[in-house]
Amino acid sequence: MSRTPASGAPATRSRADAVRNQRLLVDAAARSFAEGGLGIPVSEIVREAGLGKGTAFRCFSSKDQLVAAIATERLEELTALTLALADDEDAGKALYAFMRAAARLYAADRGFFESLSLAPHAQPEVLAAEEKLTDAVAAVLRRAQEQGAVRADISTVDVMLLLGGVRQAAAPLRAEQPDLWQRYLDVVFDGLRTPAPGTAQRPYAVDAPSLADYRRAVEALGTP
Repeated sequence: MSRTPASGAPATRSRADAVRNQRLLVDAAARSFAEGGLGIPVSEIVREAGLGKGTAFRCFSSKDQLVAAIATERLEELTALTLALADDEDAGKALYAFMRAAARLYAADRGFFESLSLAPHAQPEVLAAEEKLTDAVAAVLRRAQEQGAVRADISTVDVMLLLGGVRQAAAPLRAEQPDLWQRYLDVVFDGLRTPAPGTAQRPYAVDAPSLADYRRAVEALGTP
């Protein structure tokens, strides 16, 4: 007696195919954007993924959604790292480790870095992933300040924005000196340190932006 396939089998295969195709597209886009930036056309990415245009459109209805998926994954990776560092006895060392990992990613992944100042950054899933990251960074920063390793007037937004500055400072010489970002990371981190005992701490001319200020600015990226 022949067995009748379970009624849910075709649907299960369809879902599995959809997940597989989405993964192929995200991986192909991540590779292309990392090297060439977000200007790479979707048609080129679709070809590299080995998919048809219709299949790609069913996975992501717009390029912004595809970019947002990649940005969300990158932010989640940084969050996982930061949470793993949260219990390090030396919170200053932990903060530096996070900043080094983030700066390395910014320097290596042009597309991810570009996405942080463009409309995909305002996608709800990206905002949620970034909020989790900033909360994790804030906890490490707070402990570093409590231990006296970092100035008390440094904010989480300061840290996040300065990482972009590290990448931009090294960008003109990236081809000749691909590791130059490490120098500028050290310059920045030295500026965050609490001055040595007996050394006066000069106050900054402008107060640090708040997380609310930053999030309003990011959300505005998605406004037509």
